[in-house]
Amino acid sequence: MSLLSFRIALRFMRGSWPRLAPAVIALACGVALTCSIEIVNQGILRAFVDVIDAMAGKAALQVTAPGGGVFPEELTEAAASVSGVELAVPAVTAAAFVAGRSGELLTVLGVDITNDSVVRAYEPAAVLVAGSSQSRLDDPLVFLSQPDSVAITNAFAVRHRLRVGDSLLLDTPRGRRRFTVRGVLEPEGVARILGGNLIVMDIFAAEAVFTRPRFINRIDLVLSRNSELGAVQKGVAAVMPSGFLVEAPQQRKADLQKLMQSLAALLRAAFGLTGLVTAFLIGFNRLTNVFEQRTWQIGILRALGVRADVAWREMMKESLLLGASGVAIGLPLGIGLSYLMLPLVATAAAVSYNTIIADTSIGLGVGPLLVPALLGLGTAVLAAAIPARRVARLEPAVIILGRGIESPTGTPKFAGGTFALLVGCVVGALVMQHATGSATWGLLATALVAVALAAGARLVVHLGRSPLVSAFRLLAGPMWRFAAATVTRNPRRSALTVATIAVGIGAVFWLRFAAYSFERSVIEALTPAFRADLIAGSVHVESGVFETPVDQRLAVRLRRMNGVRAVAGERVREWPYRGGPVTIEAYDDAYYTTGDFGQWPLYGSSLADAWGMVARGTATVVSSSFVSNFGCRIGDVITLDTPGGPLSLRVAGVTVDFASPRGTLKISRRIYERLWHDRRVTYVFLMSSPLSSPALLRETIARKLGRRYGLRILSSRELVDYYADQVRRAFRGVNVLAGLILIIILVALADTLAGDVLERTRELGMLRAIGIAARHVRRMVVVEALLLALLGLALALVGGLSLGIIWVSATFRYLLGWMLSTHVPVMQLVAGIAATLLVSLLAALLTGRRAAALEPVTALRYE
Repeated sequence: MSLLSFRIALRFMRGSWPRLAPAVIALACGVALTCSIEIVNQGILRAFVDVIDAMAGKAALQVTAPGGGVFPEELTEAAASVSGVELAVPAVTAAAFVAGRSGELLTVLGVDITNDSVVRAYEPAAVLVAGSSQSRLDDPLVFLSQPDSVAITNAFAVRHRLRVGDSLLLDTPRGRRRFTVRGVLEPEGVARILGGNLIVMDIFAAEAVFTRPRFINRIDLVLSRNSELGAVQKGVAAVMPSGFLVEAPQQRKADLQKLMQSLAALLRAAFGLTGLVTAFLIGFNRLTNVFEQRTWQIGILRALGVRADVAWREMMKESLLLGASGVAIGLPLGIGLSYLMLPLVATAAAVSYNTIIADTSIGLGVGPLLVPALLGLGTAVLAAAIPARRVARLEPAVIILGRGIESPTGTPKFAGGTFALLVGCVVGALVMQHATGSATWGLLATALVAVALAAGARLVVHLGRSPLVSAFRLLAGPMWRFAAATVTRNPRRSALTVATIAVGIGAVFWLRFAAYSFERSVIEALTPAFRADLIAGSVHVESGVFETPVDQRLAVRLRRMNGVRAVAGERVREWPYRGGPVTIEAYDDAYYTTGDFGQWPLYGSSLADAWGMVARGTATVVSSSFVSNFGCRIGDVITLDTPGGPLSLRVAGVTVDFASPRGTLKISRRIYERLWHDRRVTYVFLMSSPLSSPALLRETIARKLGRRYGLRILSSRELVDYYADQVRRAFRGVNVLAGLILIIILVALADTLAGDVLERTRELGMLRAIGIAARHVRRMVVVEALLLALLGLALALVGGLSLGIIWVSATFRYLLGWMLSTHVPVMQLVAGIAATLLVSLLAALLTGRRAAALEPVTALRYE
């Protein structure tokens, strides 16, 4: 029995393979969940980082206005004058959309393409723009003389069958515009990112369409060879207006990684932790049974002189082989699952961070595969450690006397004490979360709740058996006694099965609770705020949730249209405040003063005439998440750094809004337009005249302006439903988790019931011999399965609802910034209970057929 030899472990593994298969399947599912989450997180982060690297090119620093706003191009000269700056490149970055059904998002880069130094700042090759012959553009003046000139990537050209000279119809903030392809980008540098969805324009043409003449939104700085980055950064910041950001792309990547950590932590807790805990419970259950069935062999080896530590080590080697089998199956399964999870998680990230995640793809690396592999092996080893130690330490005499009897375990009193201790730890973690404001304590509390559910299963089996048995008397007749006896005869096995159901279904209940509370909170907040007959906005989404802004001339044209009684515009955008983004929602004065278009309800105390003060530009109404994150009170003054100078506003009231987890500020659009130099609107609210109907008005607007501006025209109710659907999309990954959990429960229950049938073969044979019908034997197995399922569901409800309340009331706020109201998803809980019972019934029927098919004579001979 050499330390490095796996010969004996392999022999035992081959002999026990049918009984260990459920543990391998469960472990493979847990590894697959963890692997898919790691791969998806890496893919999304890589998509962000690639864009940052490629769009920065050779630039060591980037200058932007707060919130990505526009600013005069003359500031480029100020940046270029700083010592250490070799080249200052003005640029316009924006978004456009392919007109028509595809609606593909295109990133626009506007630069001076006639300047070789500028070209080389973004493109390592000598050629940036090439004609059909893939040679350098012979006459750049042809490109410059036509304001509709664009250069597209080769990938985009192939995908849409475009050549130089073809026209390209795009939806822009100024409406639908026709451009002409006058060059194709080689697949290098900026042209290799975003899946090829990039177009390059001359900077003056880009300004005319996407900003305004002589206004840009970025300056890229290439530094001289001997310059010091920190000194140049300080020098540039000193000559820029207050609030401007001078950042290195590396710092932006670090900030992005920090931002993504919150979502990654949530996914790991919800999916990876749940999968591995349930795999641990099934593995613990199966290995306990296998090792106990092998107790006689271990006793013989001990009697022959094999030390206890050697016997324990051989069983641990077997657990390593089991873990390796689960990892070998789970990693390929996880890679396949990541393709399903990627769009779901990308949607969740887009909604959480209000951004578009383009060109996400699966890329395999060592990290996303190594971490799940180590966790899978560790789970198998931990699951085997206790049962292997228990069996290895038994004396040979005890083994011989106790053959065929489950070894003694802790008493229900001990289980109750352990459960109470864990509950106390959960309470302590929640107290620390409230005191420190750190979501780490909430994540710890989540893990402790999962452990508490597993530990409390033994107590639930002991306390809940009698009430449920009484309820089953009418259903199962005399068979209930045998089913109940089976549950109590193997308390450890029963408790582990109950724990598997409790942890798995409890996690599903928890996430359903959080998703439903999020959805209902959004609906409750938006319904009173959106009461206009119609709301018009772009059909394209520029960020994670919000539509692309359009020129405010749309509002002017709508106001002049027959059948329109009143119009109010709204501009929604992110803006930096105290080191992170908040959302600015700027409404026209008519929205605040008339109340016809809707009104955000104020909660708690507020200043007199709060909305009137907002309309006059002297105050703001902030969201509850803003108050929670920044600790402001009614009457406090908030100062925003804007492109037009500082803006100081008093806090006039507090409302509930979900535009940003860090907070939302509602201000006057008149003030916003003056200070932000932005004349675009995100939405236009319309009230129809008494002589016109909303349906007729919608049809008229769509016919006259819909194609020109790429409009989507919705009723207020439809827009609220749209936002609620965004929340549902963000939580679609829960369906994948629920499906895998139900598979694991099916495996766990079938394994438990099969083990019980195997151990009671002679007992079942005696029952059949005295005249018990096969249908009664099947009913006994069904009752046992339903007993275990109901006990597990009872614990799952307690754990899932507790976690749901914890996350909705506190942890969501500390982790992602959202402040939600509590809503119990009754119908979804009922559906989850029904699905669990159906899976339990399926497991019972599969096992019950085998039990009922036993021949009495054969069963009585079983040893």
